[in-house]
Amino acid sequence: MSEDKDDIELDIDQKPVGRLVGKTKIASAKILIEDKRVERTTYLCIYGERKDDGTRDYYVMSIGKIWNDSQGLKAELNVVGERPPRPFEVGSKVFLAKNKQIIDLLGINNPQEKSVALGELLGYNFEVNLLVKNFGRVFVTGRSGSGKSYTMGVLCEELMDKGIPLVILDRHGEYGSLKIDANGGESEYIDAIIEFSDLSINKGADIDIEYLFSLDEKDIVAPNLCSIVNMRGISLEAQETLAGRLLKKLYKASTSRKIPPFYLLLDEAHLFAGKKSSETSDTVRLFSQEGRKFGANLVLGTQRPQLLDTTIRAQAGTWVVHHLTDVNDVKITISSAEDLTSAHKSDISGLDQGEGIISGEAVSGIPLFVKVRKRKTQHGGMGFNALDFLSEKTIEELKQRKSRILQNKSPEQLEAGKEMFEEVLGDKTRNELLDMVAELKQKVKKLETEVETWKGKYEQLKEGGALASSESAGAEEAISSDLPEDVKELQMDLKVWKEKYKALKKKVEAGGEQPAQEAGISKEAERKIENLKKYTQELEQKLNKLKTEKDEAIRIAEETIKEYKKLKR
Repeated sequence: MSEDKDDIELDIDQKPVGRLVGKTKIASAKILIEDKRVERTTYLCIYGERKDDGTRDYYVMSIGKIWNDSQGLKAELNVVGERPPRPFEVGSKVFLAKNKQIIDLLGINNPQEKSVALGELLGYNFEVNLLVKNFGRVFVTGRSGSGKSYTMGVLCEELMDKGIPLVILDRHGEYGSLKIDANGGESEYIDAIIEFSDLSINKGADIDIEYLFSLDEKDIVAPNLCSIVNMRGISLEAQETLAGRLLKKLYKASTSRKIPPFYLLLDEAHLFAGKKSSETSDTVRLFSQEGRKFGANLVLGTQRPQLLDTTIRAQAGTWVVHHLTDVNDVKITISSAEDLTSAHKSDISGLDQGEGIISGEAVSGIPLFVKVRKRKTQHGGMGFNALDFLSEKTIEELKQRKSRILQNKSPEQLEAGKEMFEEVLGDKTRNELLDMVAELKQKVKKLETEVETWKGKYEQLKEGGALASSESAGAEEAISSDLPEDVKELQMDLKVWKEKYKALKKKVEAGGEQPAQEAGISKEAERKIENLKKYTQELEQKLNKLKTEKDEAIRIAEETIKEYKKLKR
């Protein structure tokens, strides 16, 4: 590459950081380093002789290995990009590469609206903006604590920034944190996220996961939409089946162009696409091999790359490698990731938290060392609950959005989807049913006690004259006149469901030690138990809301009684 005379002279006038020593080649050389600014990730530059027009060729070089010997600090240099026509002269001066030379060569200065900004080039203060169109299938790896999941969160933000449809299969309930910004407020993405989950376990989700298969593919994959399938609380076997069926559904929709191009993010991919063949791993393999031509792209994450299906691993176009320590994991990564060599072994095992190496299609054949940027959203841990951060107004708006999504589905569609989901979960054993009944019995008792407590408080206030007194009209207004009806409604509901519970318990106990189906527990009975569980949760929510409203009302009423008594004295 050539550079203008004036620009070159500025660099050549600077003090060189070292000189070439030993044997040189057109693609590599060794340097004796004479400047403390030179580190493993530093880019260097060697200039050629001046041409007749006053310009000089220059060659940017990266450091492959660095070591100390009796002569001092030395390093192996590799030419990045265009190579010279003949080996470098021994003794040639080596300079620090200029920022512009590095940016132009690496192709990392792309428009924000078309690129993914993962972070800064390690050792430099400028961003690495890589074109989205070059990413293809992405593979993110790194041991626990290396920053792998954090990086996947950054990728999610970047894809949502571009309005690219995103589907996240979330094993542990971590990605609901995308709804919350880094400061604990509502994130800019909250209106673009729909989270499916078991609402009895993950209360911060939007729609019960049992409706997932009731929805059309277009309800799950659409521009400016991130669909999170939160599988926390579901057995690993059921998670694997659910993932396989959803991927198959989305793959078919993509091949028929029913849905737009999208990314599917699958963390802990080795659990769904390991070396042991299964229906789910076959679907993931099909996704990885054929999906890209139809716009179905993957982001796979794993701590153990050696456990992942070989074919799937080989299909990764872009790798983001964080700290790994297992020898086999490092070896597999180097052999699978494009442009990584044995020289990168120590680099991979020496990366600090949040540092990574990007290689493959996205970086034009030149592995880049990056420091991953800070997330704009929270980095959630297992079971992250967005309700701890969201306002009541936002929660109510999210509930309305759920209604809008489901209201266009017929009862038949909803029921068919629920049956498909129940099939994914598999039949419950007798012991599982007994555990559910026991848990529900405790909840029913707790609700009965709380209803009686609230009824007693109300009666005390009524007997105390606070509600009848004209001086306490404010208290009467504060304590809603519909409280007795609410209490009666809750009591009636509890009575009905208690009877259902008794009937179901008798059916379970009548079966001895036989499996649930042989013990007289039909699918209808199982469904009733599930309904009991969900309705108990609804009662709890209703009661909690009632408690919140009436606690303040009772406090006001009690203060009013005190003031009334003072006035009577």
